[in-house]
Amino acid sequence: MALRRKWLAVPGFLVIAAAATMLSAYSGASSSQGGSPEQPVRFPHPQHVQTLKMNCLYCHFSANKSPDPGLPAVGTCMGCHTLVASSKPEIKKLAAFYNKQQPVPWIRIHKLPEYVHFPHMRHVNAGVACQTCHGDVQNMKQVKQQNSLNMGWCISCHIGQSNPPFKARYDCSTCHY
Repeated sequence: MALRRKWLAVPGFLVIAAAATMLSAYSGASSSQGGSPEQPVRFPHPQHVQTLKMNCLYCHFSANKSPDPGLPAVGTCMGCHTLVASSKPEIKKLAAFYNKQQPVPWIRIHKLPEYVHFPHMRHVNAGVACQTCHGDVQNMKQVKQQNSLNMGWCISCHIGQSNPPFKARYDCSTCHY
């Protein structure tokens, strides 16, 4: 009798797997590993992070206090670039958005499906470095998605198979709520 109950669970798992497949197609799956769209304004991370020693939180101001990491307002960039390198072509592009009072229409690189919640603040405040998920952005001339960001990749970190090893809850409701 117990064996029969176990086998009755198999169709249930198949239904769940099929629903998850349809849901990922509906909501837009994760962005592709290696994806590196050209941005409307080239932002040299190595220059800002390595040379100028700017912290990720200077531009991604809400990563430690919000589910979303945030992007800098054009005014944040222009705080320096009204004086620094203002004649360079990329800064002129930036100034054009600023003068029109428009945000830079950045193209999203790291995207998770709509049914996955990734609260940046929990990860940042737990000591997970930005590079753990995003790769060595400070060395990238053009940012790309370094890691797959698929469920298996996330779970491997949650069960302590990351470097450094982290451990966190990994039941479904941790990310799917």
